[in-house]
Amino acid sequence: MPSYRATTNVHRASGTNRPFIRSLLLSLAIAVGLLAGAPTAQAQERATTDPLGGGSSALDLYQVKVVNNAKGVRITVRMKAVDWDAETTPVGEFLLLLDTNHRSRGAEFAEEVGIPGDGGFRALKGSKKHRTSWRTYPFAGKCGKTVRERYDLENGKVVVHVKPKKGCLYHPKYVRVNVRTIQSGQIDEFGYHEHTPARIDHLPYKNTFTPRVKYSRK
Repeated sequence: MPSYRATTNVHRASGTNRPFIRSLLLSLAIAVGLLAGAPTAQAQERATTDPLGGGSSALDLYQVKVVNNAKGVRITVRMKAVDWDAETTPVGEFLLLLDTNHRSRGAEFAEEVGIPGDGGFRALKGSKKHRTSWRTYPFAGKCGKTVRERYDLENGKVVVHVKPKKGCLYHPKYVRVNVRTIQSGQIDEFGYHEHTPARIDHLPYKNTFTPRVKYSRK
């Protein structure tokens, strides 16, 4: 009998603790769910490093960071610093493709500049009027005025910031980019020397975009 009572008491204790255990498990599940959802809530920015490297190029890409929030779309590219006072100066171009419409194939915009040289931001799709509106060079159009471009090659940094404006680019749901540099040659005291083939670096890969960055108001 004592043995039976002891067993019975154990069962009663287990039954009493079940609501508490269920409550504890539910709390843990909620906590895990919140933690799992945290990255999505903070998905307004993402940094992607160069997976392959372009060490042979004087325009080697290191990293691209994409921000998509209430202040607009901002892309920051890190690359090998250019020393304009060195014995040789790289010659080539910088190209950034910006995809802002996940329902449409390919990129909608491009930032393309010669190194050294000129260039700017432009729309790749739409009517002639639309594309003219997005130009930043040689004169900024209506939507081109929302674009801020900063080339600090001496410190290996390029920044393109598209501010939100209705009728131009107003808080796209998702954005992603592809970055490419081409070093076609170099200049030294003897003149220009062409690289055959050209030294090309892609980030992340050729014909591939970085992961999409979802818009967040924060």
